[in-house]
Amino acid sequence: MNEQDDKAFEMRCSALFQDSVEGLDFVLRSRLNRARRAAREAAATRRPRAFGWKIWTPAAGVTAAAILGVALWMGSPIHQAGSLADAQSNFEDLDLIASSDEGSTDAMEMLQDDIDFYDFADKAANSEPAA
Repeated sequence: MNEQDDKAFEMRCSALFQDSVEGLDFVLRSRLNRARRAAREAAATRRPRAFGWKIWTPAAGVTAAAILGVALWMGSPIHQAGSLADAQSNFEDLDLIASSDEGSTDAMEMLQDDIDFYDFADKAANSEPAA
């Protein structure tokens, strides 16, 4: 629609509204006027609730953002640097065990043959050095 059509539509709607208002009898106009006045008074006297949703919504948003921030901060790789290095070392150990030449014996047999040595090495790596 162009601007002329909009103006014509607006004028037609306005004329139809005026005709419908003028067609109402006095009793019905009076009832509508009293109902409108009562509704306006009720809206003016209603007190806002102190603990409505408009107060709790921003507080809930701030709380959710804070929880998300703490969760991301605690789960960041900066705080897990030691555990990442340990995991990489474990993967290297597994890679070493899993890789075997065609002519060599099975890696699991090698582990079972020297199980006492590996137990000693594990205890030595995990113990604290004496001061």
